[in-house]
Amino acid sequence: MWQRRSTQWLLIFGVWALPGLYFALQVYLQHAFANHPLTLTQALLRGLIFWLLWVVSSPLVLWLARTFPIPRREWLDGLLFHLPAGVVFSFAHLVLYVFVSARLSGIPIHSFSDFLAEFQPVFLSSFAWWSLVYWTILLASYAFDYYQRYQEGALKASQLETQLAQAQLQALKMQLHPHFLFNTLHSISALMREDVEAADQMIARLGDFLRLTLHNSGEQQTTLQQELKFLQCYLEIEQLRFQDRLRTEFEIAPSVLSAHVPNLILQPLVENAIRHGIAPQKAVGCITIRAQHTNGRLQMQVQDNGPGASTNGRNETGVGLSNTQARLRQLYGANYSFETGRVHTGGFLVTLEIPFQIAASFHESEPKD
Repeated sequence: MWQRRSTQWLLIFGVWALPGLYFALQVYLQHAFANHPLTLTQALLRGLIFWLLWVVSSPLVLWLARTFPIPRREWLDGLLFHLPAGVVFSFAHLVLYVFVSARLSGIPIHSFSDFLAEFQPVFLSSFAWWSLVYWTILLASYAFDYYQRYQEGALKASQLETQLAQAQLQALKMQLHPHFLFNTLHSISALMREDVEAADQMIARLGDFLRLTLHNSGEQQTTLQQELKFLQCYLEIEQLRFQDRLRTEFEIAPSVLSAHVPNLILQPLVENAIRHGIAPQKAVGCITIRAQHTNGRLQMQVQDNGPGASTNGRNETGVGLSNTQARLRQLYGANYSFETGRVHTGGFLVTLEIPFQIAASFHESEPKD
């Protein structure tokens, strides 16, 4: 608070320093050819008085501006107050200036007529300008308050946009959990009739996956290493479902394990590959997950050897792919790349690139029961 008040007073002093010097020069030139010319020192003294009086008076004008504002709708009430207030304030300020400057300049004032002789020429030449100073301070105060409210409104709007973006990200992220959960429960239901032991193992792996997911449920981003732990747990579930029909390969550069990635960004891509690339075929299916650092960006790929995008109704509008792209757009704006397409050797490839950022600190440890 003390620093704020000190800054305000320094600002007021600085604002009136230049007008005070200008006024001193004007007074000196006005009296240069008069019967009683002033010395430069006397002129500077009067300018100093002018400056100090406005320094002392400015906070009062600012207080009047805030106490009796001129609102947009009821502007007439505020105007009817400040019109006479400006006249009275300027007149009183001018009287005080003439009296103080006369006393400090050694001009004798023994009667009202002596004071009037000093006051009249100053009043005729300066009263209109004095009133203009009052209105300048008034309008400057309103302009500053308006700018401050504008800045506060802009900050509030920015905060609301950030909160909205976070809410949208959270909604998109939560949409992925039921999508995976329902598919897994469906697989468990099917296995219960064929292989109870495999179904039991799948339930255990599902519990591990949900435990890992809930451990970072409040974070939109994690490390690639932690993301791969999620993915491994998910693939163990799917491995129980497909047995020897599913094979996975990881081509991960060690230097990217600590990179920043969106939480649960790879799992829906792998799920999409299993659903459309592995499940429809009877042959052994292979899913390859790649990650590397290239040109300041983190490139991640999920590729399968399935039928590709031209058959089995496979497209780019599924829940996993569309939500992944929507999350990337919310997190990185236009600073990301998301491409899908059929590989010339067969299969489907999803490639995404995001800025390469090393995570400062994340909770890498397993959650405790």
